[in-house]
Amino acid sequence: MLKLAISVPKDFDAYIDPKNVELCYMLRGGVTRKTECQKMIPSVVEVNKEGTAIEIFPNEPVPVGRSIGVRIQLNNPYNPGMYQFNALAQAPGDVPISGYLGSWVIEISP
Repeated sequence: MLKLAISVPKDFDAYIDPKNVELCYMLRGGVTRKTECQKMIPSVVEVNKEGTAIEIFPNEPVPVGRSIGVRIQLNNPYNPGMYQFNALAQAPGDVPISGYLGSWVIEISP
């Protein structure tokens, strides 16, 4: 993976500081343990002016087959609701095509 792009819903009105976004190798949790970051992946993080897109550029390509995660420290938005974040990854190759990785649905209750 050369780049990870995360779309943020337009109505998610929380400030995302690029300094508070981290890419890491994950230890997947389950019933008996929490999911947690094991090792940080040195990366450059960019957030657009509108706060609707996060782009993460690892300093070195991330190998296939490793579980990765994104940790974002922020204050919850003021508006309660359900928000969907989508992730796309760009793989190395002649044609820079991004593929869908998955989505996170986050619910903020009043």
